[in-house]
Amino acid sequence: MILRSVYLRPVLVAITVLVAALSSEAQTRRAIVIGLGEQLDRSWGEIHGDRDVPLVAFMLKSAGFTDIKTLVNSQATKAAIVSSINSLISRSSKGDVVYIHFSGHGQRMTDLDGDEDDGWDEAWIPYDAFRKYCDRDRGDRHLSDDELSRYLTRLRGKVGVSGTIAVVVDACHSGDSTRDGEGWDSVVVRGVYDHFVIPGKPAVRRNAVAESWLTLSACKDYQLNEEYNKCGKLTHIIVNNWRDYAGQSDQAIFSKIDRTMQSRMYKGRLGQNPDLTGAIGKVLSIIFQRK
Repeated sequence: MILRSVYLRPVLVAITVLVAALSSEAQTRRAIVIGLGEQLDRSWGEIHGDRDVPLVAFMLKSAGFTDIKTLVNSQATKAAIVSSINSLISRSSKGDVVYIHFSGHGQRMTDLDGDEDDGWDEAWIPYDAFRKYCDRDRGDRHLSDDELSRYLTRLRGKVGVSGTIAVVVDACHSGDSTRDGEGWDSVVVRGVYDHFVIPGKPAVRRNAVAESWLTLSACKDYQLNEEYNKCGKLTHIIVNNWRDYAGQSDQAIFSKIDRTMQSRMYKGRLGQNPDLTGAIGKVLSIIFQRK
């Protein structure tokens, strides 16, 4: 029996290594890609977020993502986006790699729960969100950062500490989506200066929830997000350079993206810098690794 256990030990070690390898390979790479170039409310300016979707989807497939949900224009209502996120959460497992991409308008809206120092939440603008408070949208059609935080916190619970979550936002939170008449007719930006004001009492102050995921945004919350050749500037940079990002830290990748955005090719007429927040480490490197 002693001899047998000695001979079996290498076999058991090999089996353990194989099981670990198979387990690692079984981790699913999942994504939701949202892009809007049309809005139900026509007062939003024309943008081309829908054109980002096939570029991002092709990149993700090349990076080994097998579970990719896309929502384009009228498909990307508030209810449809929330349903897709909830569905993603329900089918995610420990160790999964998750990427969520939004290309569209962004807007600041009244902070109702008091976690923002400036009194404004940032929000994604789904297809059925309106630019100003009205009977058809009292703020419930906007997808605020607070609401997204709750979904992403639940997602972190499903994928665990071994999982990877990255959110890329090619939108702006304060900008002007109209085409200015004073020589700016070639500039298209994703967002509006005017805030979505919800009437009522001021929010009671509370602390914001810490991000247990990484968020990469196309610009600071006070900047305009200018498009590049009818494509999101951040999206265009990522899909053309992602193969060079594998193995690097998030900060190194972010620095490369920022330098590229400031290059002569991308700089444009408006000052714009990307933003990186949350669980920074090597998240983007895992997302953009070649398969």
